[in-house]
Order: sequence, then structure tokens, then C-alpha cells
Amino acid sequence: MIRFNNSKLSKNKKLLVFVSNTIRKIFGGDRLKRLSGVIISFSRKIYLKNKKQITILDFGCGSMEISKKLEKLPYVKQIVGVDTYYSKFRTNKMVYIQYDDFFKKNKKIFDIVIVVDVLHHVGIDESHIILKKLSKISKNLIIKDHFEYGYFSRQLLRFVDFYANYAYDVNIPKKYYDFNSWNKIIKKSFLKEMEIIKNFQQHDGLFNFILNKKHHFVSHLRHDKK
Repeated sequence: MIRFNNSKLSKNKKLLVFVSNTIRKIFGGDRLKRLSGVIISFSRKIYLKNKKQITILDFGCGSMEISKKLEKLPYVKQIVGVDTYYSKFRTNKMVYIQYDDFFKKNKKIFDIVIVVDVLHHVGIDESHIILKKLSKISKNLIIKDHFEYGYFSRQLLRFVDFYANYAYDVNIPKKYYDFNSWNKIIKKSFLKEMEIIKNFQQHDGLFNFILNKKHHFVSHLRHDKK
């Protein structure tokens, strides 16, 4: 997703980002419609259990494009976006916070945390650390991430990650989850998987052909605090 600090990019990087975004629009690279749709579906289920307005933390939010969709829902009270970039972005329902010392400073409890394509950048072997921290401020975590299927699949994911993030100095991981490592991380985080959507079709057209739906999953994790 486009980052808030796009103005700080060099002219060459801005041109490459423009070309990249144009290619996405032409060849089915827009993931926002399907991705926001499935997150809205999960959030609605959580809302219906308690029948009260919900608060959401968008962890690693980018420019909060998914949150902008969630903001329109009548049962969403507030959304807090967190990422590493500096911005003063704010609307009636949304506020953006820079990541620095977020876990030390935050005093809020959220109904839902959404984490979209962030954990593999943290490092899959270390991602349980972030999940544990997030589970202390919300019972419900909605995770979108990738599955790999061997060496070729891993390199394909790394190439697509590089294509999507080269302009923003985002770490490109050396490996991604498979089914076993994902389940181990869940257990290590002391969470329970309530539902998982495997083979999630994120893109259309050429983008879906290059990185098809078997590489994407969406999971609802829950931590019941005693």
C-alpha cells in the first residue's frame, strides 16, 4: 500500500511507484476490495456477539486504505492505525499513531486487531512476540499473511514482496509460513484459531496468475483472558 511519507521518496522512486500502481490497476493488482470484504465479514461476526460498537487497531496500517473501508461501518466506533511512518492523519473515526514505543505508551483495549501482511516482515520465527503483545490489548486478532510451498514458491513470494515494497525500505523476509510453522506460532502465542480461510483469492488477472490464491490466508485468532 502507498505509505504516508510518499513525499520523502526520490524522484526515481516516485516514478517507479507510479508505474507500479498503474500496472496494478491494469492487471488486477488491486487487493483492497476482497481483502477489506473478508475483514468486514470477520468484524461483523465479532460485533454481533456483543451488539456494541467496536474499536479496531490496524497494526502496520500503511495509509489505512482498509481502515477507510471499515470506518464506513455503523458499528465501528474508532480505528487506530499504527505504522513506522510519520503522519498527522486523522478523521472523525480514525487516528494514525507512529509505531515508536507504541506498546509502552498505549493504554487502550481494542475489540479487534487487524494485521495485514505484516508478520512475515517481522520474521516468522519471531512473530509470536508481536502476537503475544497484541493479544494483551485485544481478544480478537485478524491476520492476513502468506503460505509458501517449497523453494520456488518462497522465491516467488520474495519477488512479489520486493516489487510491492522496494520504494519504502521494508525488510524482505527470507522465508514465509507453511501450515506447520503457522500452527506452531499460534500455540507459541497461546492463541486459538477460531477460523481460517485458506486459498484466499486476493487478486484478479495477471497478479492472481503470478501469485495465486494458495499463497494467501486469513485467520481469526482469539485469546480468552482469564
